Amino acid sequence: MHLYWLLCTIFCIFALECHGQQFYAREEPVKPCGGKGSNQVDVRGSREQRRAAEIIIASFKRDSFACSERPRTLITQDSVRIDLQDAVGGFERNGKRWRNLQLQQNGPRRPGYPSTVATVLIECNKTFPIRIVRKAFVDSMTKCAMIWLSQ
Repeated sequence: MHLYWLLCTIFCIFALECHGQQFYAREEPVKPCGGKGSNQVDVRGSREQRRAAEIIIASFKRDSFACSERPRTLITQDSVRIDLQDAVGGFERNGKRWRNLQLQQNGPRRPGYPSTVATVLIECNKTFPIRIVRKAFVDSMTKCAMIWLSQ
């Protein structure tokens, strides 16, 4: 009986967190992945780089971004940071406004090589459960893809 109530409680918490809303994540592969001329660093073979990114992703707490918000660095840790990259107002695609979040390596960038570890393009003025935002960063990094989050 206790297990039944525990499962019911977990289900209710999950249902309330999402407020009955639908969230969509779409992957757009980055080609080529890593190296000169790419838009994203390939960290899949580097445990140290992946670990640094995972730590900052776990610390990230933002779940919405206003279209009017100014671009800036949102959080920084040792060798990586998460930036709000685009201009005020975001950008338009398919009739929606978007914000560009990028997990970047700190330090000088080598000419022609990327410093972006993960890219999450999130519909602005919408709120997403933080677990979905964090998962989008992890998916971007591990699949070498830009992740689009919308409602």
